[in-house]
Amino acid sequence: MATTLTHTYALLTLPFNHSTAFTELADNCERFMDALLECEIPAEKIALYGRLAACLALLQPTLLEPVPEALKASLTVEDFPTRLPLFEPEADQLGRYCQVLTQQLISGSLTPDAERVIQDLLGELVSFYADTLKMPRWLRTDEGVIELLA
Repeated sequence: MATTLTHTYALLTLPFNHSTAFTELADNCERFMDALLECEIPAEKIALYGRLAACLALLQPTLLEPVPEALKASLTVEDFPTRLPLFEPEADQLGRYCQVLTQQLISGSLTPDAERVIQDLLGELVSFYADTLKMPRWLRTDEGVIELLA
């Protein structure tokens, strides 16, 4: 039986290690996540999660290091970007994130280190969620009230 090489297979054999540039590791993380969102085969999902975890583990220690000279040119622009990375989930999705994280903490199945990380993430998300729900939605002007979130 012949093996069909798939996009997932290419990702599962994608080489990276401790000397891979952080920008490439970030690209790999996105590739793994994109594939995970489309993957329906449990064994492939586990393998992709493993690759994502390995990539994230290599990426983490590089975050506080100075940007290598070789990468500075690729991270330098002539004009300020018109789009910056933002975290903008819809309120209902943000609520689901908080619920699932809370359920994970309630389950007691996390290691103490994982529990601290999930608890910190949940704290940030709940604060963001509350701020999102309580943010102003109308602006009172001399001409009347204007809806901000149309």
